[in-house]
Amino acid sequence: MYEKIPNALSVSRIILAILVILISAHLEPLNYIVTISILALAMVTDALDGYLARRWGTTSDLGYVLDTMGDRAIHLALVLVFLVRYSFHPLFVWLLLFRDIGIYAVRVLTKDWLDKSRQMRPVFLFHTTCLRIWLGSFLIRDGFRVFMRSDVLNTFAFEAAQITLLCITIVVSYYGLFHSFSWLVDRDHHVD
Repeated sequence: MYEKIPNALSVSRIILAILVILISAHLEPLNYIVTISILALAMVTDALDGYLARRWGTTSDLGYVLDTMGDRAIHLALVLVFLVRYSFHPLFVWLLLFRDIGIYAVRVLTKDWLDKSRQMRPVFLFHTTCLRIWLGSFLIRDGFRVFMRSDVLNTFAFEAAQITLLCITIVVSYYGLFHSFSWLVDRDHHVD
């Protein structure tokens, strides 16, 4: 039973992501509060799933994949909501999504991807942290819009900071992706 709880927590973030999309369609005070509550719950499940799996000795490749999918589900939900709400260029969304597709392709084709991906953990964590800060800035902007009834963060400086953070996120994430391609090259050289 213990082994199922961390995985269930990871999968719960996928369900929570769907709720974020459904609830966040309209920027109203109740929807905003519920969305923030859902995101707080998602953060708790993100912290708990890995902690419990390590504590109970139930870590697994499946758990690692489910944790990553849960994280990506929440990130994607917020990116889609903010894309519609703030009309930033869809190229940014494409770059973020394509990077994740590339990472999963490398994982499928790399025999010992879990061990190798641990080497890249600092890069992946930096990417995830930057992405979360970028998404958080939209949540803060939403909060001002909902409770102050004004888009006080609709400024050149704020948007420049957001774009800069997003560009850093994308560059770092593609560095990780391109570095992981070397795992495939190494694999192909061992086959020849």
